[in-house]
Amino acid sequence: MRLHRFILFVVTAVAVISCSKGGGAGDPGGGNGGGHINNPSDTAAPSLVINTPAENQVFSNGSVINVTGRITDNAGLYRGHIRIINDANGTVVKEQLYEIHGLRAYNFNVSHTASVSVASDYTVTVWFEDHGYNSATLSVKIKVNP
Repeated sequence: MRLHRFILFVVTAVAVISCSKGGGAGDPGGGNGGGHINNPSDTAAPSLVINTPAENQVFSNGSVINVTGRITDNAGLYRGHIRIINDANGTVVKEQLYEIHGLRAYNFNVSHTASVSVASDYTVTVWFEDHGYNSATLSVKIKVNP
């Protein structure tokens, strides 16, 4: 049992030291937590695919907007976000933040139930960054009708 606890302690300590939270170059939120260790040998940007929704897809009030896709990186991912924004007023109607240190592939899936009283154009934006501060961003435009 002591060996198990010791191993758990060492693994946790290594994870905290190598991937501590904090802002850095390219921090989309302007975070200033400090401590995140950049991997300067990582010069390749992540690869991002949005499976759904499709560009210009039309949804009805009360329907579920599913944002699905996959992010991959050769040296390991760091963080990201998915945002659904009402284009008319800039309101973020859904935001999902990610901190996924070290994974080389991640399938994302975020859902939002549309609620509008007038036809609305939305932009769905997916952004991810790796430990070299290389990033990938994709956006799709959709419409929600009452």
